[in-house]
Amino acid sequence: MTLYERLGGAATVEQLVDELSRRLLDDPRLGPAFAELNLDILQQHRAAYLTVILDGPEEYEGRSMREAHQPLGLTAGDMDAFLVVLRGVLDDAAVDSPDASAVVRAIERLRPAIVAADPPRP
Repeated sequence: MTLYERLGGAATVEQLVDELSRRLLDDPRLGPAFAELNLDILQQHRAAYLTVILDGPEEYEGRSMREAHQPLGLTAGDMDAFLVVLRGVLDDAAVDSPDASAVVRAIERLRPAIVAADPPRP
């Protein structure tokens, strides 16, 4: 059984993404990064991409993670803050700890594509 199936499939992923999106917008550090974006489309992409990385049906047709996040200039600290918010959503949804950790690890593997490269040192 895939992680996607263990979590409850499409309905659960949609609920998790809804709550994650709400919390990210409310987060003082991360919210401003999403303020100018089309949130409906962003949420659809989040759900589709999360489905794919959790071994659900492959229906994601959006931009690559690098292409989507590069203009945002996100830092390692931003990524860390995102993972804290994500873990809180998973914990509050009563996702079993091993599965919640697996979700966080799946997102963590995307760090090189999400976090902007550090500027070169002089």
